[in-house]
Amino acid sequence: MSQIREMSVDEFARRLKSWVDAGQDCKFVFFLGAGCSISSGIQGAKTLVKQWLTRLKKLKTGDGTNAIAWAKERYGDCPEDSISGLYGRVIEDLFITPEERQREIETLIEGKDPGFGYAVLAQLMTKFNRHCNIALTVNFDDLIADALYLYTNKKPVVISHDSLVGFVRITSNRPLVIKLHGDARLEPKNTERETYELDQPVKKVLKSLLNETGLIFVGYGGNDNSIADIVNELPASALPWGIYWIGSKMPESKIGDWLKKNGAVWVTHKDFDELMLILLTEFGMDHPDKDRFDKLMETYRETFQRLKTEIEKKPAGTEDSKVLKKALDGAIANIKDWWSIEIEANKYKDSDPEQADTTYQKGLEKFPSSEWLLSNYALFLEEIRKDYDRAEGYYQKALEVDPNGAEILCNYANFLNTIRKDYDKAEGYYQKALEVDPSNAEILSNYAVFLDTIRKDYDGADEYFKKALEADPTYANNLGNYAGFLLGRGSDDKGYELLQRTLKISKNDETLKILYLECLFYNYAHSAYKKIQEVSLKKIKKLLIEGTRSSGWDFSGNVKRAIEKGHPSPAFLAKLANAIADELEIEELDDYTEWSSI
Repeated sequence: MSQIREMSVDEFARRLKSWVDAGQDCKFVFFLGAGCSISSGIQGAKTLVKQWLTRLKKLKTGDGTNAIAWAKERYGDCPEDSISGLYGRVIEDLFITPEERQREIETLIEGKDPGFGYAVLAQLMTKFNRHCNIALTVNFDDLIADALYLYTNKKPVVISHDSLVGFVRITSNRPLVIKLHGDARLEPKNTERETYELDQPVKKVLKSLLNETGLIFVGYGGNDNSIADIVNELPASALPWGIYWIGSKMPESKIGDWLKKNGAVWVTHKDFDELMLILLTEFGMDHPDKDRFDKLMETYRETFQRLKTEIEKKPAGTEDSKVLKKALDGAIANIKDWWSIEIEANKYKDSDPEQADTTYQKGLEKFPSSEWLLSNYALFLEEIRKDYDRAEGYYQKALEVDPNGAEILCNYANFLNTIRKDYDKAEGYYQKALEVDPSNAEILSNYAVFLDTIRKDYDGADEYFKKALEADPTYANNLGNYAGFLLGRGSDDKGYELLQRTLKISKNDETLKILYLECLFYNYAHSAYKKIQEVSLKKIKKLLIEGTRSSGWDFSGNVKRAIEKGHPSPAFLAKLANAIADELEIEELDDYTEWSSI
């Protein structure tokens, strides 16, 4: 008869890593029990049974004291250290209807977020997905599925009901979570009768799944007969990569007997988070990147800001506008963080910069360590107040708070590029920003513009424009900048395609008014059709009269290329470009009939 072999947790981690590194066709399945969820705020079976017994005794006898002793009389011998084995019987006696049981489980898991251990396991299941992308669990919570989405942005396939088993693809590298006892919100299985045997479709999939893998039990008590039955039905050739029981003791149950019979390895360690810490270090995985969460909030805030702008533009006095503005005021009043300061300052940026400045300063007294408020104030000082020394000081303060803030690094790089003309230092900050967030379309596009206009590295610029386009095909500024780059370099077909996409996106978006002006100029400069030129010029004139400018933007490549192609008004074209870039008063365009006649 096979015997249990013991192994330290650090040896287990090293062995697991060595198998993965060797490039062998190894595959492991994690089996997660309730112990994995305790540090995320969900109570384990032992704690729950104790609490339930107290409630049950009080309902049965009117007195909830000495519940453990009472349980021994009711259920037979049950030592306190193995009381979790009563889980199925106690929950059925306390909650006598399926609806009661389901509501209790929902209450227990409500509002719980995955902690450290689940975050690391999620990384392991995605970064090393060829070897360990599958998790079986008897837990009702969603912690492993949530961790996969929150910390890795990978949506797993979650099998929470036997009717979904047909969607399992064992050969897929996509994360797979199989909830053996169902989901808290979808017919969870709690009682002894419900968990006594798994459904046949689930059994069939598990047998196939475990036929060529290893099995790693973590945080599991080993008290489920249904799990014991399925592993006992596995053929001798199953689980070729071994069985690993991670815990402080071996279970005294049918599963314990199976572990002994099949020569399982007992990894003598209990704590789930500690195990995952060791694996994090051994596998050289990074900590989760907060930029993902920042981007989610940024998208939320940008959408809210756009909605706010649209509502404020609605005609006053209508019932619709009254309702929307009341709702908007209520939503703004509920903002409690730095964003409330940003919204208040935005009211005055154009009409009363002094008031906006005061708002920022008072806000920074309240939120002195907000990198976003520091960075936005720096942008305000740069773009509105033209106070470049103070702007640089606040960029540096923002980076002291968050040295790896990709967008702050990029904004400071733009400042060094356009204001300080310190190109080497600017390039260093662009590159550092891309090290932090290599797939950020805005940073990629800004660096592409830098390579084009400053370094004259046109191949490099084209490469980074393409990377930005791949990262976000809908990012309007990159579409417009790349269109201008391509048209200026003679790539007319692709340039026109991107130009028309940008014009469509930016036409009615107040936040993209400058981009729209730039694209109208490209249209006027490069179109071969007189009607398109006339319409574009009329729109340009309207925007310039309203005060819209693209200060400092370099149109020289497009002017040169348009003249080479035979633009009918070369002298006017160059002056118009200067006026749009805010290098010429628009009154000077009155000397040209192209301008004065429209």
